[in-house]
Amino acid sequence: MATESSEEQFKQGLQLLKDGSLEKATKAFEKAYKEDKENAKYMSYYGMCAALRWGEIGLGIELCTKAVKKDFSKTEYYINLAKVYLKTDNKKGAAAVFKKGFAIDPENHIIYEELVKLGAVGKPIIPFVKRSNPMNKFLGILFRKTIPGIIGRIRRQKQAVKDKD
Repeated sequence: MATESSEEQFKQGLQLLKDGSLEKATKAFEKAYKEDKENAKYMSYYGMCAALRWGEIGLGIELCTKAVKKDFSKTEYYINLAKVYLKTDNKKGAAAVFKKGFAIDPENHIIYEELVKLGAVGKPIIPFVKRSNPMNKFLGILFRKTIPGIIGRIRRQKQAVKDKD
């Protein structure tokens, strides 16, 4: 069970992480986690920081995955797990995790930006309209899937005609 001390350590860890002090943040998250090993947020942040700072990749994947399974509605846990995958250069794994988090919260700009960086999603066709808007979805499918398929078919047909000549 979370105590005042463990919650204090966690909050301190968040601030240290925000300030860029990964070593100290990892130690604060570790203390919070050791006081309450069943708390998903402590697991997730300690796992991520242990992997990023100390190279404890196995521990990071184990704890972050456990946190996601414990509370699958928290997108921050998906972000933390994906960061561990990125640390190992597993872009495919990171993209898969980001996509799961994005399915839960399609308006999460952090996940969206990471997916764009990884090339897993394109930018919305109409940038000033939310990407979840039906018009953006329809145009995205049309421009990114349907039209290239039609153009590819036309090119193949032209090539077939040239090959016959």
